[in-house]
Amino acid sequence: MSAARYSTLQQVVSGVRDATRSCPLLHLGIRIFLNIAWIILVATVACVQTALAQSYNAHTDLEFRLGAGVLNGTDSENDEGLPRTIKMTAQIFADRLFPVTTIGAGVFEIGPYAKGALLDGVDVPLIAGGAILGYRFGNYEILVNGGLAYATERIGETTSDGVVHSGQTKQTYDLGLSLRYDINQYFISAGYQHNSNGSALNLDFIHQKGTNPGYDNAFVGVGIRF
Repeated sequence: MSAARYSTLQQVVSGVRDATRSCPLLHLGIRIFLNIAWIILVATVACVQTALAQSYNAHTDLEFRLGAGVLNGTDSENDEGLPRTIKMTAQIFADRLFPVTTIGAGVFEIGPYAKGALLDGVDVPLIAGGAILGYRFGNYEILVNGGLAYATERIGETTSDGVVHSGQTKQTYDLGLSLRYDINQYFISAGYQHNSNGSALNLDFIHQKGTNPGYDNAFVGVGIRF
């Protein structure tokens, strides 16, 4: 490049710089343009997220579960000396889940749940309710629930040898983790649930009776989605 051409290019660049500095409206216009472009981008992403979330509908699930429950399933040595006896359990579980937002290839859901159960050899009635969180992707759905439960009796209060113990607290936290697999309108499931007053984690805000050994339940289930 000749010295003359280089000098001319320098003059053009300098002129553009001077024009920009001398024209604050041009600088303001560029800033406004960039802000509008950013708002459009964010709105577009939000609309895509909303559209994807709306492709998943709110649904009500009704499920029948059969399982095996054990008192003191999380602690092999308890102060009460209660035996670890596995007994049959049954329950009806219902929830209403609402899609909130997409995460990766699936959608995050939230809603309420309620259940009625027969524990400890289907002899002890229990009712529970609370909040449930879900992540749905394809035909699979992962669920985590947490709430409060109340049983009509303290499980383990009287053992087979006739010895009376304090047993499990009637009022407990109700915690659960399950996995569902959809088959058209129906689904199958498997999971785990725990009931205790949280004394092992110093969370015994619920009135404690006895050492509260905790009750654990593994289950399989079948359900229908509305």
